Amino acid sequence: MLSFARAESVDLDKINALIVAAIGAWPISARLSRLAALPLSYDAVDFQDFEMVLCYKAAAEIGVAVWQPDASIQGDNYNQAALLHGLYVAPSAQGQGIGRALVKEIAQRACQCQRDILYVRAERFAVEFFRRVGGRQLSSHEGPEAGPQAFPHRFVMTVADAVSA
Repeated sequence: MLSFARAESVDLDKINALIVAAIGAWPISARLSRLAALPLSYDAVDFQDFEMVLCYKAAAEIGVAVWQPDASIQGDNYNQAALLHGLYVAPSAQGQGIGRALVKEIAQRACQCQRDILYVRAERFAVEFFRRVGGRQLSSHEGPEAGPQAFPHRFVMTVADAVSA
C-alpha cells in the first residue's frame, strides 16, 4: 500500500537521493546524468515556492512529486493551472504505477487549491508517460509559455481526469 506525505526541509536528503537515483535510470550518458543531478536537486529555499510530496511503500521512500500550489500559470484558457515541477520514481519502483499514483495525489491537492489543470514541462523520455496518464502535449504556439522558444515537451492535463485515472 502506498502512502503520501508532505515533505519538510529535513527530508531534502531523501528527496535529492531519489532524484539522483531516478536520473541515473534515464537513457542518457553517465556524464550527463551527473551534470543533470545538481540543477534538478532542491534545497531548503525551494520550500517557499514548492510543495514536495513523498510517496512511501512500507517505510521506504520510492517517489517524489514537486508542484507549485500557490502560483497560477497564465496563458490561453489555463488561468487555473498549476505547475507540476518534478516527478521522480526510484528505479526499483518504476513500472509499478508509482508515477501515476503521484500524479493522482498532486491532482487531488491541486483540486483542493481550486486548480483545474496541471501543466508539465517533461523531459523527452517522459513524453510517453505523460501521454499514458492523460496529458495532452501542447504545440509550440499553445498554452502557457507558448512561442518559438517554448519548452519542447509541454503537457496539460485536467485535474478531474488525473484524479479519476
